[in-house]
Amino acid sequence: MAAYTGNEAVETYRRQASDAVLLDVMLPELDGYETCRRIRSFNHSRVPIILLTALDSDECRQRGFDAGADAYFTKPFNPDEVVSTLHRLIRQAARPGRA
Repeated sequence: MAAYTGNEAVETYRRQASDAVLLDVMLPELDGYETCRRIRSFNHSRVPIILLTALDSDECRQRGFDAGADAYFTKPFNPDEVVSTLHRLIRQAARPGRA
């Protein structure tokens, strides 16, 4: 599924939870940080969330993790690394006993 705004991403996830979420930080309406927070609030969602962004400061990275992101990649990023991280996070989330 694809969403083009933060609000649309939250609504899309609310209607049909996904195995993982990839978010750009600089989304219209709600930024990726707030979108991440809202997705996390759904039944304490532990869906893997990866933030992709051009914002490459330690402060921005920390904001991403504070919002609940599992990974944070800055542009330009290596697509293979993103896919590898995505697969690892999905496997971890599927383990029994995972909250």
